[in-house]
Amino acid sequence: MQYHYVVGYDSEKDRWFVESDTTDYFPDGNVYDDDSANRTGYRWFVPDEDSPEEAIDYALLRVLESCVPGILPGPKEA
Repeated sequence: MQYHYVVGYDSEKDRWFVESDTTDYFPDGNVYDDDSANRTGYRWFVPDEDSPEEAIDYALLRVLESCVPGILPGPKEA
């Protein structure tokens, strides 16, 4: 299973961020699973509420939100 997120850079604020609403980028969901295609016909999905996949998705998003702004350099530092 793969969990996908969107990282962006705001040039006015000079900072990186993680997009918390991925539905514009992943309209079928941000989780990819080959096995899901056999069960549902779709490889991409939004995790069900209170599912193990949702817990992982939430934890991974929080990890990214905590480290992306501080780790990635801005264009002036690169």
